[in-house]
Amino acid sequence: MTLLGVSSGVLADRTDLTGLLAYEPEVVEFYNYPRSMLATIERFCARHGIRPALHAPVPYDEPRPLRRFAPTGPDPQEAATALRLTEATVRCAADLGALHVVVHFPSPYPPYPLAGFDSWCRDFLDAACGLAREHGVPVLVENLSAHPLLHTAEHYRDALAGHPELGLCLDVGHAHLLGPEHGPLGYARALGPVVRSMHLYNTTSARYPEHGHEPAHAGQSAADGYLPLAELLPELLDLTGAPAVVLEHRPPAPGDPEPEQIGRWIRALIGHRRPDRSTPDGPGPRTPGGPALRTPGSPGPRTPGGPAARTPGGPALRTPGEPARTAPTGPPRPAHT
Repeated sequence: MTLLGVSSGVLADRTDLTGLLAYEPEVVEFYNYPRSMLATIERFCARHGIRPALHAPVPYDEPRPLRRFAPTGPDPQEAATALRLTEATVRCAADLGALHVVVHFPSPYPPYPLAGFDSWCRDFLDAACGLAREHGVPVLVENLSAHPLLHTAEHYRDALAGHPELGLCLDVGHAHLLGPEHGPLGYARALGPVVRSMHLYNTTSARYPEHGHEPAHAGQSAADGYLPLAELLPELLDLTGAPAVVLEHRPPAPGDPEPEQIGRWIRALIGHRRPDRSTPDGPGPRTPGGPALRTPGSPGPRTPGGPAARTPGGPALRTPGEPARTAPTGPPRPAHT
């Protein structure tokens, strides 16, 4: 079964978690919250029967917003910071009984030196794999599109090979902005069940710089450059069996559909699945203060469960809720908020 999720990025007021309930989510992916909010998040999820998921970094207690998350360097200090934040997020996810942790990978900022890149990737993925195994929480890398050495479906497939505790969070918008030859279907065909969650919104190359992650709705046409989600989403789910689809749009603006409409439409599309598709295994829920209900790697049912990148020569990607900006000139430089 694929669960409907929503990102906390849809909230205009990040502290008003009740604003998420209109989507009727089964999963909420929390992003960039301080330690002081964790008890509130835990109570909110328990009260409403919601499974939490985390998008690194959580907790994040620095006074300034995180602008760079660089797991593959090339600055060693930035790589160490990204790994430290990832470890803290995985530990927090285990405490909350979270479905998964999402991290951006690789570093999306120029320059893009070839020397040492494979080692940076291997070191981070090996460490993330160890954390996932130790804490019983899958770590999902999110596809970005800035790095010339790692941005296609084949790149991610090869990078994740041999790391069964890891998976891919398929950001359909990031893939869409790479162009039709590298779109979401290419990722789904190349990675199949390695895709363990999806970030869902809609956009076009022309609209992205100003409008960012737009709420998905039935009125968006492929003729205008949008993803044809009514046909695409069921096919993506048939190819991957992803346990969760997480709405990750900016806070709704005047003229957007109501959250209830968005949630109902996507839930109906999720229901358009062939009944013979199985759901990949994953960790079971945790009891508060207790061990995970199954050990990593053992069989059992799975209850399913940003940013910034840019296509070369295309619009810069931004995190939901980040203010609109003009597309930059020069090399791609994403912002992480």
